[in-house]
Amino acid sequence: MSELEGGSSSATPGRPRRSTRAPAKTPTKIPAAAAPVASTARQKEKQKPKASATRDLAGAAKSPAERLEYLLTSPKSKLTKVDIAEVINYANFLELSEEAQNRLCALLPETAFDTYVSSVCLSHPDYQRPFSGNAGESMDVDGPTQDQLAELARGPATLDPAVFTSPFFLSAAHTFQDHQFSSWLGRKASEDLAKFEEGTRAGEMHADWKDDVWERDHQKLEVGAKGKKPAALDMTALARCGLLQQGDILAYKRAFPSLNVNVEKDVLIESIDPQSYAMVFALAPGTRGALPRALLANPPTECAETVLSMTDIADPVALERGVLDVDGRVRASDKYELDAAACSNGPPAAATNGAGDDIRNLISVRAWKAFTVWRKRDEVTASPQAVFQSAGHLRGGRECVATLFYLRGCCSGSSSST
Repeated sequence: MSELEGGSSSATPGRPRRSTRAPAKTPTKIPAAAAPVASTARQKEKQKPKASATRDLAGAAKSPAERLEYLLTSPKSKLTKVDIAEVINYANFLELSEEAQNRLCALLPETAFDTYVSSVCLSHPDYQRPFSGNAGESMDVDGPTQDQLAELARGPATLDPAVFTSPFFLSAAHTFQDHQFSSWLGRKASEDLAKFEEGTRAGEMHADWKDDVWERDHQKLEVGAKGKKPAALDMTALARCGLLQQGDILAYKRAFPSLNVNVEKDVLIESIDPQSYAMVFALAPGTRGALPRALLANPPTECAETVLSMTDIADPVALERGVLDVDGRVRASDKYELDAAACSNGPPAAATNGAGDDIRNLISVRAWKAFTVWRKRDEVTASPQAVFQSAGHLRGGRECVATLFYLRGCCSGSSSST
């Protein structure tokens, strides 16, 4: 029995003994759901859409009309960065459909086609009948009308290819690029322009006067060594620079529409002090504008008529006040009310409540602009007989030089440069 039991371990025919070694595993496919997870950085990089793809999606979301508006009006459009001659040329024109070519030809002038004939008088020898002919004289009732002939004459077949290389066409195309790059074709610019036009028609807005813009852009606040501003320019400074000379005439002219008065009066510079450059002025009394003829001669002769003189005047505002006092038709209070009303754009009564810097500047600028300098030419000075042969014989052969306002700008430029 023991032998049977001991041998049963090796000779038992029924149950085979299992091996303790793990069997080899067969290769299997891993499903996609159980795939190993990539690194976080790489996964984010794959999940993050590219900027170009985002722009493409945004562009795809826009309608064709919106994309066209962006292309033609946006300052970031590709049209502002390319050579416009490579985009708009005759070769690209031929690539368009026949309908598009006809629409573009309708926008071009008559001179862009080979059928254009310059118009001359009917009696001129070079007069030619127009290409379209006269539909009233045509015997073919079923033939093309005059409008149809005009359309045929201005079609793609008769378009002059040199139009696209014309300097005028290219200049206009480059101007379009500049306006688009400057945001002048966008919606905001159109809204601002419409607002300005509406305000202009209503009288509430106006463009800045060019003189005011020039003064604003050329302001120079020079400070001296002790921190003091330099003195304002006056007529003595113009005389020091040689812009005002003895014998010059300052022609005053100003209109006062509300008073229905036009004041014109000539003022002669009789003498200029060589040290202080103080000037002595002479003028006719009353409302007489012209000076006596004796004062206009070369050299001046003794005048039998009454002549008034003014001294110790260096500011054109004071000179204007003296001229108006001699004329007697415009009171100082009336002139001030008109200047204040023009400065405040309101009624004169409301403008006289206070005199600010704006009113004083306006009064000063108007006075500088009201006087025009007239001076004799060298040949007139050398030949007294040429006085009455000159076009300006009413002022003794003098010619117009410039206004005091302009000469003041020349004097300030020369003084700042030195």
